[in-house]
Amino acid sequence: MKIAIIGLGLIGGSIARRLRGFHNCTIAAYNRTAEILHLAKQDGAIDEGYSNPGDAMEDADLIILCLYPQLNVDMVRDNISRIKKGAVITDVSGVKTFMVEELKKILPEDVDFIGAHPMAGREVGGYQSSTDTLFNKASFLITPTPDNKPENVALVRELAEYIGCKHIVTTTPKEHDEIIAYTSQLMHVVAVALCDNPMIARSTYFSAGSLRDCTRVAVINAEMWSELFVENKDALVKRIHEMQDSLGKIADAVENNDRAELENIMKHATEQKLRWLME
Repeated sequence: MKIAIIGLGLIGGSIARRLRGFHNCTIAAYNRTAEILHLAKQDGAIDEGYSNPGDAMEDADLIILCLYPQLNVDMVRDNISRIKKGAVITDVSGVKTFMVEELKKILPEDVDFIGAHPMAGREVGGYQSSTDTLFNKASFLITPTPDNKPENVALVRELAEYIGCKHIVTTTPKEHDEIIAYTSQLMHVVAVALCDNPMIARSTYFSAGSLRDCTRVAVINAEMWSELFVENKDALVKRIHEMQDSLGKIADAVENNDRAELENIMKHATEQKLRWLME
């Protein structure tokens, strides 16, 4: 089996580091930086590196797209003639409806795209930050459609297990985007909003850790996250409005000196958090 990894950043590089031995595969990779390709080959993470994505995709049985969503789509569109009949394509993007809809427009019927999203990451990106333990015990989301062949979905599931993921969840592209808008994208919105507040400049010695914890993801890849926000705008805007409603309830209770209501809100939040931790 030949596997092509398109993009050797944190996720692509970490996948490459764990793939050795999977179906006795040969690992080809595309990356725009020649130095990274050389380093990955030196590390034994890949067998061949290419500065042209079509060369990496040529004759690949499985293609793993590890770039930003729109760039993933562009790479497939620009190299469609290099993708062989019967190939399976998957990805690691943080939005799934966009990927499914855009690739459906350009892929032939004999090429199967199965959306995926490993729930793992670090605060620093790039191949140099990749590791062969990144996915240990992580969740891995798969978003097949009725058009996908069961054996190809099974291959992506097997891949997830092989790289170390513990919880493999099958869902729809729409449900993926609805929930990720809350669990991931809204968290970045909140962190950015907190750091957009001028109060942060006066807060250096006034926080015992809460501000640091709540703003951990505010050091953000603006190019990537702005794209993800827009590509999932319907779900994310809905989550933001829900957050505004919750903040409004708290603000009203504080303004009205309504401690009973505040206690009810806080107790409910505590119960929800503890139930989530137990699950």
